[in-house]
Amino acid sequence: MTQYTPRLLLVEDDPQDAFIVQRYLSDLPYGGRVDRVDSLLNARAQLGQSTDIACVMVDLKLADGSGASLIEWMLSEPELSEIPVIVFSGDRSTHPELDTFTNVACLIQKPATADGYEALSKALRPIVESALARAVYAAQ
Repeated sequence: MTQYTPRLLLVEDDPQDAFIVQRYLSDLPYGGRVDRVDSLLNARAQLGQSTDIACVMVDLKLADGSGASLIEWMLSEPELSEIPVIVFSGDRSTHPELDTFTNVACLIQKPATADGYEALSKALRPIVESALARAVYAAQ
């Protein structure tokens, strides 16, 4: 039996934000890892070809569109609709529909300072670890 390694897909076009998130989530259980893409196009490609994505963290404001459209697309795809999504944004007020999406595990505002990312990591860890555990269990 091959070992299943779950992944968290980070959809973030700001390299500094991505670096900090990857740094704070670098020691995930089950051998989990964080992979980053910088666009909606690349996120759809990854999600379309991978079966090891256990959780998606998406920024709402991306250079090529809204992260909300990715979440909505995932809901329309049966094989992706159950993947939990963490919405990561500076301002979600323009997307009230996110509260109705069943695949959104949580909505988190981006920290204003680098120090805020440590607190963010502590808040995210239980959600991410639960998604990884669920994926590992389902793969067995």
